[in-house]
Amino acid sequence: MADSSAPGMLKNYARTSALAVAWRSGASHWLAHRRPARRILMLHGVGTSQMSAADLHRVMAWLKQNYDIVAFDVMVRDILSGEPAPAGAGRSQLAITFDDGLCNQYRIAGPVLQQLEIPATIFVCPGLVDAGQWLWNHEARARLQRLSHAGLMECAQTLNSPAHHLEGVIAWMKTLSLTQRRHAQAILRDCTPGFMPTDAEHEAYDMMSWDEVRACDQGKLSIGSHTMTHPILPTLSEDEIEHELRDSRGRLEAELGRGVDLFCYPNGSEDERVRRIARSIYRAAVTTEEGTVSAGVDPIAIPRIPVTSHLPLLAWRMHRPWA
Repeated sequence: MADSSAPGMLKNYARTSALAVAWRSGASHWLAHRRPARRILMLHGVGTSQMSAADLHRVMAWLKQNYDIVAFDVMVRDILSGEPAPAGAGRSQLAITFDDGLCNQYRIAGPVLQQLEIPATIFVCPGLVDAGQWLWNHEARARLQRLSHAGLMECAQTLNSPAHHLEGVIAWMKTLSLTQRRHAQAILRDCTPGFMPTDAEHEAYDMMSWDEVRACDQGKLSIGSHTMTHPILPTLSEDEIEHELRDSRGRLEAELGRGVDLFCYPNGSEDERVRRIARSIYRAAVTTEEGTVSAGVDPIAIPRIPVTSHLPLLAWRMHRPWA
């Protein structure tokens, strides 16, 4: 019998080979720099198999060699003032952003960025810092991973989830209202009464403390707002959206002793109501929509490029962000 995975493997090999050729030939680099466009890179947790400390250092060193890395605040200023985007190798403007305010961003990314003298903005959820809690989806995923296949099926049925596999349950929970999602979290905790985080999970999911947040708001690093508790904003009422956005700014400003007017949508999820409220509170906001920053971009819905440790792919994404 033929291996049904062979066509997929062949396709992946061809793609990887094409990316490597574009990388070695300089085609990726030339295509990325041939027209003026700003870029904002998006990272989450580091120190993992997907992005080790060594990977991060290698990626950031390559970016510094090939781009003009500026603080996100500086880029926003230039965008709002109508400053034309510079073009050319070493001149194309780039900003680095991290979502969630994870402890590994302070302990692992911070030293790498400081060593290379690279500015970056970390978007933090102050309500989770106050409570010392994980992002709800991190906790839900870790608990679901503890269950056997039969246990996962039973828990999904108890939740009334239409999906009975791990990522499907998480995706379904993202569609729930705040009250419904909190109820689902309570059921999930009942399904996993003996849950204890592993050391690896603590390293991956623990949030920064306030001392660490303040330490990340010095020198070339800065803190932005990521809501109070990382909800999926379009599922909330307007009052709940207002609370999540305005209280997050106020709490961060009180702790940092300065204005905080840069924002990041949790999960990249937003709608007309969310944008309208965000526009009334913040100077600029980033999404998870993949793209470069073109002239005339809506400052409250700025696209970004997801980072990968695979440099040939990252180089191509600087030309085609959705690759």
